[in-house]
Amino acid sequence: MAKKQSRVGILLYAPAIILILAIVIYPMIYALQMSVTNYRPTLAKVSIVGMKNYVILLEDIKFWQSLGRSLVFTFGSLIPQIVLGLAMASLLNNPLLKWKMLFRGLAITPWLIPTVAVAMIFRWMFHDLYGIINYLLVDLGFIDSPKAWIAQQGSAMFLLVLANIWRGTPLMITMFLAGLQGIPLELYESAQVDGANAWFQFRKITLPLLMPVVMVSGILRFIWTFNFYDLPWVMTGGGPSESTQTTPIYAFRKAFSSYRMGEGSAITIVLFIILVIFSISYFKIKKYQDKIYN
Repeated sequence: MAKKQSRVGILLYAPAIILILAIVIYPMIYALQMSVTNYRPTLAKVSIVGMKNYVILLEDIKFWQSLGRSLVFTFGSLIPQIVLGLAMASLLNNPLLKWKMLFRGLAITPWLIPTVAVAMIFRWMFHDLYGIINYLLVDLGFIDSPKAWIAQQGSAMFLLVLANIWRGTPLMITMFLAGLQGIPLELYESAQVDGANAWFQFRKITLPLLMPVVMVSGILRFIWTFNFYDLPWVMTGGGPSESTQTTPIYAFRKAFSSYRMGEGSAITIVLFIILVIFSISYFKIKKYQDKIYN
């Protein structure tokens, strides 16, 4: 009976395993293979170059610049998302708040909008000729004439981060709200009996018990944001003057604009290694979180 159930289980898992092998494992192996070759569409013969692409990558100043922009974009988006997510989740978890379900539904709305639509919305909002932001700033007297915010190096990255914060904060709110609802109410009641105010309760009860959720959510969001391609590409295209060219965009341009597939694959492998390190951290923190809650 046990062997029969095992065979049935394998058959049920088989479609998912085949799908994962086809769309995840095989592309990873193929990218790793290309990263050690000089593959280009214009070359008649492809040869193995070993670690040459990785050496070129380490000496490429544009790669390090793109990596720095990725870190700025990631941490610039992540920290405000955590802070705003904590604040909004605490507010939505307040027992005195009326119409909780309505506000919770509204809070998650930005996350439901497709990334491409979010990028286009922010492009139009900050457009120099048709944007509502320029219209309001000129009307209120803050600026004399409309400005091309996305076309300026000083403001393009800020607007990109702002768009990502607007879209990503609702996910943090949802995860933190779930964590807050798992904290026993008896702890707050005991603290109130002892005369603890709201700030003391937040520091001594809410934040320590919610910290595993905060750390896991932060690591997950770091992985997603660091590997984010569609929002920066649609909103700024990596410009102006490569000021918002993150590492995924640089890998795409290296592979499909310069047709250096080997070097582009090497960039993706380096990104994969970085994300694997953070994924390992995620699983370790998740294990610690499960231990605390159990």
